[in-house]
Amino acid sequence: MALPGGISGLLWSIGNMCSIVSVTYLGQGVGYSVTQSAMLISGMWGIFYFHEITNINAIRGWMASACLTITGILLLSFNHVTPSEPVLKH
Repeated sequence: MALPGGISGLLWSIGNMCSIVSVTYLGQGVGYSVTQSAMLISGMWGIFYFHEITNINAIRGWMASACLTITGILLLSFNHVTPSEPVLKH
C-alpha cells in the first residue's frame, strides 16, 4: 500500500508544481482555468472507463457542463495578453 500511495503522491506533487508554473507563465485567468480542466479528464475516466455514471440524462448533463467549461477556457485564452516577462524573476 505504501508504494502505490507514494507514487500517487509523487505524481500529484509533480502536477501541482506544473500548475504553479503554468499560472506563472500564462497568468491567473488562463493558467488556473487550464489546470482546473483536469476535472474534465477525471470525469471522462469516470464515465467511459469506470462506468460510475450510467444514467443517460446525468451523462448528458455532464457533457453540457463540460462544453460550457471548455467554452469558458477558450474564451479566457483568446482574451489573454502575453506578459513581457514572467511574474517570477529568475
